[in-house]
Amino acid sequence: MIANFFQSLSAHGVEYLLISGQATVLYGAATFSEDIDLWINATPKNCGQFLAALRASRAHYYKLTPPLTVEHLVRRHGFHFLLPAAVGDEIYLDIMGVPPRVGAFAQATGSAKWIETEWGSLHTIGIKDLVELKKTQRLEDYPVISKLVLAWFDQRESAASPTDCRWAFKNIFTLRELRTSLSEHPEVAGALPTDAPPPWSPSRNNSRPPERSRNLSSAASANGCPAA
Repeated sequence: MIANFFQSLSAHGVEYLLISGQATVLYGAATFSEDIDLWINATPKNCGQFLAALRASRAHYYKLTPPLTVEHLVRRHGFHFLLPAAVGDEIYLDIMGVPPRVGAFAQATGSAKWIETEWGSLHTIGIKDLVELKKTQRLEDYPVISKLVLAWFDQRESAASPTDCRWAFKNIFTLRELRTSLSEHPEVAGALPTDAPPPWSPSRNNSRPPERSRNLSSAASANGCPAA
């Protein structure tokens, strides 16, 4: 049914990018994600085409959300659906129109990749934009970000520039991936200023992972588509 859903998106001409968990799996930085997250272009035409694809796929809302309209998409609302599955549980589908920490949809498509999967060819967000999307308050996202940086080196089509190398250093948060990057890609170290702070220094990256104590402390303290 997932393959049918993506075929429906293609048949209806929907402009989308696969983001978040499934995207990290396709880039080899994670092994599992239980849902599908899509960024759709927030235009009236695309919104209508997406709703038509949802109807054709027999999707339905599973959370209370506002109607899926351009107005609500650009206000950063999330939209949550269930796709029917041939066997087992239904599949979670989450939709965004303006994801956090990334630029415009048209800009993101410039670095996006078409990746061949068992579900067909999927338009997937580029790694650098995916890295920004993954900078959440969840500690477990930061090892994934580090692996995405290594995946960027593996899939690049030209030599890494000094700016690329500094981006890589800034976005590696785990010691193992740092060692791997310096060992397999020595140009990273060569592009750094001699006074660069060590990777564990808070001054190295304003988007550093959240502190564990703060994370634990905070932990203590869903038109045109039929409803379920």
